[in-house]
This record gives sequence, C-alpha cells and structure tokens, in this order.
Amino acid sequence: MKRLALCAVLAGFAAGTAAAEDLSVAKDQSKVVKLTGAASTVVVGNPAIADVTMQDANTAFVTGKGYGTTNVIAMDGDGRQIASFRIVVTANSDRSVTLFRGGQQTTLSCAPRCEAVASSGQSAPAPAATP
Repeated sequence: MKRLALCAVLAGFAAGTAAAEDLSVAKDQSKVVKLTGAASTVVVGNPAIADVTMQDANTAFVTGKGYGTTNVIAMDGDGRQIASFRIVVTANSDRSVTLFRGGQQTTLSCAPRCEAVASSGQSAPAPAATP
C-alpha cells in the first residue's frame, strides 16, 4: 500500500514538473497552447514581453512581443488555477538581422534579400528605393 501511495505522489510531482516547463516563443511569432480546463481569467505578468489571446476557453495563442521572460496564470470560473507557465521570448533566428543605431532598432529579414520588417504594433516600413 505504501508503494502505491509513493507512486501516486511521484506521478503527481512529475505532472507538476511537466506543467512548469518554459514555453519558448520567438519575438513577433505565436504558438498555440491547449489548456487543461476552461479558462475564465488569464493574466500575463508583463504584457510588454508576451500577449495571450484566447481562441476559446481552452485554446490560447501566445505571441512574443519583446525579449525576456514573463509568466501566465489561467483561472477557471471557480477561481481555481488551471495553468501557470513561464514564457521565454527569444530572437527569431530564421535569416534575420537586428541593427542597433543609438536608440533606434531596425530588424531586417534576409530571405533572399535583406529588407526591413515591422515589429509588433508597427506598420510595415516603406520599401527601399532601388537604383
């Protein structure tokens, strides 16, 4: 009987550890997260780093807005926590370059030719003039 109880405790610990893993998302990219229950309230620790948009009560879209780490907590209608995880927003490594000049930042997408791209919340930059 003790062995069965210990297995149940370890299984619960493993499930808790798996739920605590970080969600990595690239800046200006989104990922789908399926929640284990219907969320009534969703809170993002730092909305400047990530945004969560609910598709329905069980499906969330997480979008990276700025580099860094934040957390998300989701509660059901009875106030019970159904999800809690960290979001790590990283650089997009697929053929892009970010240039820093003073306080200005410009990101270029280089596939196949380098062109400026808009960041979250900005309109697309005007295309570069060709000679």
